[in-house]
This record gives sequence, C-alpha cells and structure tokens, in this order.
Amino acid sequence: MKIFISSVRRGLEEERDALPGLIKALGHQPLRFEDFTAQDAPSRQACVDGVEASDAYVLLLGPHYGHVFPDTQQSATHDEWAAASRLGLPRYVFEKSGIDFDPEQEQFARTLGDYATGRFHGTFASATELLTKATAAIQQLSASPSSLTFGPLTHEIEVPWLENEQPGYGRVAPLLEVHIVPISGNRLSSRILEQVAAGLPSLARSLGVVSNTEAVEVNQTTEFVALNAKPAQAGGWNQATPGALSLVRVLPSGAVTVAFSMPRDTLGTVFDPDDISGQVAAALRIAGQIDQSGSVNFAIAVGITTRSMLSRGSVQNMPRSSGSMTSHDGPVRTLPDEVVSRAALDQASSEVAGVVTRSLNRAMDSR
Repeated sequence: MKIFISSVRRGLEEERDALPGLIKALGHQPLRFEDFTAQDAPSRQACVDGVEASDAYVLLLGPHYGHVFPDTQQSATHDEWAAASRLGLPRYVFEKSGIDFDPEQEQFARTLGDYATGRFHGTFASATELLTKATAAIQQLSASPSSLTFGPLTHEIEVPWLENEQPGYGRVAPLLEVHIVPISGNRLSSRILEQVAAGLPSLARSLGVVSNTEAVEVNQTTEFVALNAKPAQAGGWNQATPGALSLVRVLPSGAVTVAFSMPRDTLGTVFDPDDISGQVAAALRIAGQIDQSGSVNFAIAVGITTRSMLSRGSVQNMPRSSGSMTSHDGPVRTLPDEVVSRAALDQASSEVAGVVTRSLNRAMDSR
C-alpha cells in the first residue's frame, strides 16, 4: 500500500522522521508532500497530489495548525485531510498527548472528533508509542479484506424524494438527488439531530463540497435537519456553471438525502454520467460521515428532480453551441433492489456510485 503521512513538521520532527522507516519495514510505501515537489515548503497541489496517489492516510496531530493557504483558508494538513475524506481513503489519526494545541489546531481537532466513520483515532506520548500503535493499525488494515457486500432487499422502503415533500423543488433547474436509507438501526433523537446540525457546516467544508467563503444555512425542525447551500451562478453570457452541493438533509429515521445542482450553460442542464458518478460518490461519503443510525446495511436511491431543459452531454464540452433537449419534464428515479454494506459510504463509494449511476443512465433511456 501507499500510505500518506500528513502533519506539520514543527513539534513532530521525531515522529515524522521515524514513521516512513516503519512503513517501509512493514512492506509498504510511505508518501509525503516532499515526494511530490522540489520545494521545502508544501504547495497545496503537492499535498493533494500525494493524497490522491495513496491507498491510506495517516494524520499526526501536534501542537501547530500550520501555514494557511490564501485560496482555501486552510493549512496543508487540513487540505490533505479533506482530500482523503473526499476520496474515502482509510484514515488513521494519531494525536500527541500532553501538549497544548494552538487555537486553529484546536478547532481542526474538534472537527475531526465530530464524525468517526472510516477512520481510527489514537493518542501517543512519544515516537516509540506512535510506532507501536501505527504498526498495529497498518497490520490490521493489510489483513482486512474488502468489506463491501451486496445483499437482497427483503422489503419495500420509503424513499423521501424531494419533489414528493417539496412540490416544485426541482422545476427551475434539475437537481441530482441521492438518498441513503438505513435498513435497520436506531432512530435519531432530537439531541443527536442537534449535534448533527451543529457539525454539518464544518463537515461540508472539510470534505471540500462547500467552499470556506460560501454561505450555508442550517435548519432544524421536528421532521428533519437540513443544510442548504447556494451554488454560484454562471458569471456571464454563455458561461458554464459546474454542479455543486445544494442540500444535505437528515431525517429522524436516519435517512440522509444529498442533492446537487447539475452542470449547466445557456442551453440548459447537462446529464454527464461521469460527472454524476462523482457527485453520487461524494453524497455517499457525506452520508457516511453523518450516519448515526448504527445500521450495517443501506439502500441507495438516486434520481433527477425534472427532465426540463435536460440533455446528454459532457462537462468537458461546455459551454455548448448546440444541444437537443428532452420533451419530458417529469422526474427520473431509480429504486433500490438490493442493499449494500457500510463500506459503500466510505472506501467503496466510487464503486457503488458507478453501479447506481449506470442504473440512472438506463432510466434516462427508458422514456
């Protein structure tokens, strides 16, 4: 495996220098930002490139948050964490004990503590203790088979489609809606929903689906918790607008809905299976970070709220000079016919996204 090591060097010099040798001794390849740039100081792209080339991710939390990049308003380690979470990599967080965090690091560490899916969290007091705990974690990861499984859906489930509950929600422009419904597990109390609501903005920003400057609104009622984002509009005539997060909603049943605006230009909205697959994978990972139901299996439904001004195309060819629109304006929906294990909400999100996107693509062709 390629294992990325993420940390601020200052305050963790001994640990950061010791860990690569351990990873090599265990038969794996350590990666750090230094491997992707000739510069002594990390560049943001070098950090992201390193994570994207990795199979697993190790974060060392020391006293300092590190240099903040002007474009993201986050440190290198924060950007690396966001990339690892976005990709659904196995994530291991080791926090040094007996130290004081600076204010920015304290806030970052608090964000990491909000959600536990897909990662291991441990503490260490010395480099020797870190190496012992890292060895156990890496060996366990090496020995673990893929946990993605598919199973039969034995009963009909209720999918909380957006148009059903919010008439006219998608009639101005199509939205891609992804619903992750736990098959069993606990209902969420109002206290847990309140905790979810408080963590949604930082979660969305840490995963990179909402920028640090984008305004979001969080609402909580007796029926749901929801984060609403306002995607940017096209900047001018014949400018393309990429798809963006629009809604994250959590029901007391534990069901999570994630909706995205779809890429569009002056000719309308583009149905691009590759782009949709990426958005579905992001939705699965968001749900994995949020889920508090305790369920081991989930049903996944996807749909598009309306076909109005929707046509097939590629985001690579936008803005377009011509296009063919569908004559239908109803929704496109795919109901689940099997269940998937929790791995679909993390490490296997891209694989499962490909499966459900192909189903949605077939549904587009059926009318």
